[in-house]
Amino acid sequence: MSSEYSRHSAAEQATMGGATERLPTAMPVDLRTLRVSALPFWRGLAALSCVLLVVTFVVRPGGDNVMGVVGNLSQLIASGIGATCAAFAARRSIGRLRLAWIAFAVGLGSWMLGQAVWCWYELIAHVESPFPSVADAGYLLFPVAACAALFLFPGPSSSEARSRSFLDGCVAAGALLAISGSVVLNAMAQAGHPGEWELIVSFAYPLSDILLVALALSVLARPTVQRPSLVLITLAMTAMSLSDSAFAYQTATDSYITGTYVDLGWLAAFILLAGAAVSSKPSTEIGGEAHTDVPAGATMLPYTPLFIAAVVLFVRYLYGHPLGSVERFALASVALAVLARQYLTMRENHRLLAEVAARGHKLQQQAFSDQLTGVANRALFSNRLAHALDLHRRDMRPLALLYCDLDDFKGVNDSLGHAAGDELLIRIAERLRGALRTGDTLARLGGDEFAILIEDGGEATLVATRVMDAFQEPFQLAGTSVLIGASVGVIEVPAEDEAPTVESLMSRVDVAMYSAKRAGKGQMAMYHPSMALATSSDLRLRGPLSRAVHEGTITVLYQPIVELSSRRTVVFEALARWEHAGAEIPPAEFIPLAARSHLMPALTDHILGRACADVARWSELVGHRNLRVAVNIPPSLITDSEFPDRVAAVLELHGLLPQQLMLEITEDALLTDLDVAANVTGRLCTLGVLLALDDFGTGASSLFHLQQIPVQVLKIDICFVTRLDKDPAAVRFLQALIKLGQSLGVDVIAEGVEREEQAKILESLGCPYAQGYLFSHAIDAETIEHALDVGAQGSADLGPDHTAGIVSWAGRG
Repeated sequence: MSSEYSRHSAAEQATMGGATERLPTAMPVDLRTLRVSALPFWRGLAALSCVLLVVTFVVRPGGDNVMGVVGNLSQLIASGIGATCAAFAARRSIGRLRLAWIAFAVGLGSWMLGQAVWCWYELIAHVESPFPSVADAGYLLFPVAACAALFLFPGPSSSEARSRSFLDGCVAAGALLAISGSVVLNAMAQAGHPGEWELIVSFAYPLSDILLVALALSVLARPTVQRPSLVLITLAMTAMSLSDSAFAYQTATDSYITGTYVDLGWLAAFILLAGAAVSSKPSTEIGGEAHTDVPAGATMLPYTPLFIAAVVLFVRYLYGHPLGSVERFALASVALAVLARQYLTMRENHRLLAEVAARGHKLQQQAFSDQLTGVANRALFSNRLAHALDLHRRDMRPLALLYCDLDDFKGVNDSLGHAAGDELLIRIAERLRGALRTGDTLARLGGDEFAILIEDGGEATLVATRVMDAFQEPFQLAGTSVLIGASVGVIEVPAEDEAPTVESLMSRVDVAMYSAKRAGKGQMAMYHPSMALATSSDLRLRGPLSRAVHEGTITVLYQPIVELSSRRTVVFEALARWEHAGAEIPPAEFIPLAARSHLMPALTDHILGRACADVARWSELVGHRNLRVAVNIPPSLITDSEFPDRVAAVLELHGLLPQQLMLEITEDALLTDLDVAANVTGRLCTLGVLLALDDFGTGASSLFHLQQIPVQVLKIDICFVTRLDKDPAAVRFLQALIKLGQSLGVDVIAEGVEREEQAKILESLGCPYAQGYLFSHAIDAETIEHALDVGAQGSADLGPDHTAGIVSWAGRG
C-alpha cells in the first residue's frame, strides 16, 4: 500500500505542477561517523573498568575466594573482547594486515578457550587445575599466533632491511633471555619439577614471551604507518611476558593462586591488544611503508633490553651471583648479532656514501655544466674566469676571452623546429671542442651564445681563427645541410695590464661581439675602447627604434631602377629612412640595430605595407597597373613559412597584381636552410611575385643558389661597378656576370651607377637595367606621385609607357 500511495502522491504532484510541498527526506546516516563519535564513550568506559579492576586487585574484597572468581572471569571476558576487536580489525583490512589481525584473533581466541578450561576446573569442578593441562595448550597457542601476526605486519621489502630487522630481534631476544635467565629461569630450574612435561611447559611460557617481545620491538623499529597499533601491541606483549614469567615461576614453586597481581599483566595485555585493533588503520590508508618516517629513538628500541640486561647482570654480580650458562649463551648470541648488525650497517653506510658521492657528482655536473651540450655553463665559466683573473693579478699571467654568437640561429628554430636547433647547438659545441686546446674552457652561456676562456692570452688570435674555421663547413641535421655563421668578439688581457673585474671583462667582449655583427655576419672583432661608443649608441637608439617600428613612423623613400637604353623608370625600390631627435640616422646604422633587436620582421611588414599602399595609389592615379615596387627582405623571413601568406594578404588588401611586387633577397638568407628557403621562395613564385637576388657575386655558392631558387632578376653588387670605367679587368668580370644572367634567362640590374661612363660601358656590355645616383637619389612618395600626375597629363617623363620594360620579367616564372 505504501508503494501505491507513493506513486499516487508523485502523480498528484506532477499534475499540480509541483505545487504540493515535498516532505523533508531523511538524511543518510554515515555509520563511520557514528562509530567515531561513539569512540570517546567506549574509551571512557574501558578506562573506568581498568581502574576498578586495579582497585579490586589491590583491595581484594572478599579474600582469595572472591578474587579467584574475579580474576578468572575478568581474564575470560577480556580475552574475548580482545579476540572480537581483532576480528573486526581483520574485517576492515586487506592483504597481509588482514592476515595479521586474523592471527591475533585466533591467538586471543585460543587463550580464551584455555581460560575457559581453567575456569571450569576452578569455578565449576572446584578442583585445582592440573599442570600441564588442556588449558596450557590454549595459552601457549597465543604466542605462536601472535608471532605469526607480527611477521605478517607490512614491513620493508628489501632483503637488507629484513636482515637488519631480524638481527635487531636477535639482539633483543638475547638480552631478554639474559634477563629472564638470571631472574626467572635459573630459579625455575633450581625449584625442581616432578616430571619432564612440567619442566618443558613451565619454560615454554617465558621463552615464547622472550621471542614475542623481541619480535614486537624489531617490528616497532621499522618504518610503518601502523605505529600506534604496534606501540600498544609491544606494551601488551611486555605485560603478558611479565605475567607469564611470574606464573611460570610461581607454578614451579607451587605458590600461584588466581586473583593476584600476576593476573593484572594478562588483563592489561588483552585491553592493550583490543586498543591496538581499534586504532589500526584500514588497509586503504596504508601505502609506502618504506617511505614512512621512523621517529627519533625508534631504531634503538630493540637495544633497550640490552641496557636493562647489563644493569640487571651487573647488580646481580655485585650481590655475588656470577653469570650462569644461560646468561653466557645469551650474551654470546647478542655479541654475534651485534657484530653481524654492525657489518650490515657498515656495508649500508658504504653503499650510501657511494650513492651520495655519485649524486654529488651528478649535482655538480648539473650545477656546472650545460644540460644540452655538456660543456661548462655560465656558473662554472664565471668561476674559472675569476680564478684566471686572480692568477693574472698574482702572477701577471695573460689571458683572453672569446664571445661567440650564432648568426641567424632563430631562422633554424623557426624553419626546422626547436629540436633541430638543439641538435645544431650540440654539433656546434662538439666542433668547437675540437678547435680548442687542452686547458681552454668552452662554455654555453645560454641560447646561441658560447664563450671561450684562454689562459694563455698570446694564442687568442690563433684560437679565434680556428673557431671561425669551425663554421666554414655545413652541419648535417637529420638529412638537412645547414650552414650557419658566427660573430666572434675577442678581448686580450696582457700580462702588464691591470686586471679588470669579471663583469667588466664580459661587458667588453660583448661589445666586441656586437661590433663584429655590425661589420657583417661571420666576422671577428678584437676589442678596442672605441667600440664602447658604438655600443652606447645601440643602447641609446634601441628603444626609440622599437617605438618607431611599432608606431609606423619609419619613412619609406624610393629609388628608381631604369632601363639603360631609354633611361625610363621600370621599378621603384623601397628604402627605409629614420629620423630621430631631429637627425637622420643612416640605414647602415639602424638596419643592423633592428636586426640585432629582432625588429626586422616588423620593420619589413611596415615597409611592405607602405610600399604596396603607395603603388596602389599611383596605379589608380595613372589608370594602369604596370607600376612596380621592390622591397628588400631580411634572411629571417625567407625561412618563415608564414611569410608568403602575409605577402598574399598585403597584395589582396591593396588590390595589387602579384607581378607588381619584386622581393629582393640576399645570398646570406639562403645559408641558414636552403631547403626551407627554396620552399618559401617557390611559394612566392607560384603566387606571381618577382624574386631578385641582391648583391649577386659577393656571397657563397652563387651558382648553386641560382639552380635552387627561382629568381627572375640578378642585381650585381656595387663593388663590381665602382671601378668599371678605370679597370679593364673589372669590365671583363662584369661582362661574364651579365652573360651568365643572359644564359640563365634572367634580367640583370647593375647597382651603384654614379657616372655616365659607367652607364655607357654597362649598356655596351648588354646590361639592360641599372640603379644609382646618376639616375636619381631616393625620393619620397609625394614627389613620385606629383611626377606621375603630371605625366598622366602628358607633360612629364614618368608615365605609363616608361614602366613597360619590366613586363618581360612577369612572364618568366
